[in-house]
Amino acid sequence: MPKLRRDSFLTLPTYSLTEASRLLRVAPSTLRWWLEGAERDGTTYQPVLRPSATGSSDLTWGEFVEAGYLREYRHDLPLQRLRPLIEALRAELGTPYPLATAEPMVSGRELVWNLQEQLQTPEELWIVVGGKQLVLGGAASAFFKRVRFDPLTDEVESYVVMDADPPVTVAPRVSFGIPTVRRVRTEIMAELVTAGEGVDVVVGIYRDYGITPADVGIAVTFEREYMHLAA
Repeated sequence: MPKLRRDSFLTLPTYSLTEASRLLRVAPSTLRWWLEGAERDGTTYQPVLRPSATGSSDLTWGEFVEAGYLREYRHDLPLQRLRPLIEALRAELGTPYPLATAEPMVSGRELVWNLQEQLQTPEELWIVVGGKQLVLGGAASAFFKRVRFDPLTDEVESYVVMDADPPVTVAPRVSFGIPTVRRVRTEIMAELVTAGEGVDVVVGIYRDYGITPADVGIAVTFEREYMHLAA
């Protein structure tokens, strides 16, 4: 098994399947198939992300991030065909979570290009496209905009769960992976508003974090539309 840095967060259990499903806006059954595989019409399908089924419904940070990559593909694409490429990248890059690191999408594009061709990965699933000038494919490009890499480890340190200005992000080093805006938990701001506190009061409480009325609105929208907080 590939080795990780001792201080890596990628192996840290971070979300239940239900929590990850809500944050990624992916059906629980789909997420479970990516992680554990499935049997359909008498055919057994291996997991897309895990080397083999573990029986665990909890996701590590690395698994959550890689599932965030898969969600960028169209629903009708054969994601099972990505498994050989992910396995090859694990071996080549020495990490169990290659899609949660910068190398495949930054310095390792030529490696990815060659593996895609060798493994006959369907072109609609390619991570890297082009010829002389290698660029990220559509899914990889969309994913790349959602993540921030730790400059010391090249591992994904945060992921955008709702695109806004500023975005709602999750990160294992910030509030234990609970969604935040400017490092303030969205659930807390939304609960204060739902309980009857004025937006100006919430802004005052979190003034030191730079929270604005617009930020409070983003938090409320996220919790109501993404996390199903009762209005």
